[in-house]
Amino acid sequence: MAPRSIQAATLTTLTFNELPTQPVDDLSFKGVTFDFKVDGIDSTAATYNVVRTLDLSEIAGRPPGTILYNLDLSPPVLATNAPGILTLDFTMPTAELMFDVASLVNFQFQPMPTFTIELFNEALSSISIQQVLLDEDIIDVFPSPVREAVVGKTFAYNGTSVKRAVIDFSNTGSVGFDNLTYQAATQTASVPEPGSGLGLLALGALGATSRLKRKQKK
Repeated sequence: MAPRSIQAATLTTLTFNELPTQPVDDLSFKGVTFDFKVDGIDSTAATYNVVRTLDLSEIAGRPPGTILYNLDLSPPVLATNAPGILTLDFTMPTAELMFDVASLVNFQFQPMPTFTIELFNEALSSISIQQVLLDEDIIDVFPSPVREAVVGKTFAYNGTSVKRAVIDFSNTGSVGFDNLTYQAATQTASVPEPGSGLGLLALGALGATSRLKRKQKK
């Protein structure tokens, strides 16, 4: 019998600088397939490898592009430019899932932006649904009056293996999605099937018996 391959899980993190800038809809990479829909229709409004910036050069009387502020905590990111739903399908179900979401908002903005995440098991049955508020991690890093703060959230899950994650960004507008961490399969060395080892032992015993019989005849 042919040898079989053993697959082991390793924790993988996508920082969204691994591929050229491109729409993520129907993109498959490192054991995860992305889907992005706006109003239920596939959309190119979510992009892999984006550095979102705000150009303040004109305000300061400088040439364009000389004063730029990053709009995310750790660019590049997966950026959504329209309210929509991001779906992640994992080739190998993952018992761990983590990612960061950041949005540029004003402190006085009400209501604070939220997103909803629903997790599905291998049978694609819902195992968890949660609404996440983006006001828990507020980071003041730029003194600009145009940019008051970045609000974001690190979502972390550990439990029943997840085959699909559906993230609804309908209430957040444009966001930066980053540091996607999950378990992916890695192929290890091939090993023989259990039956093949027994077969080899049987053949060896048969050969030994034949040689013994020939000796006895002599």
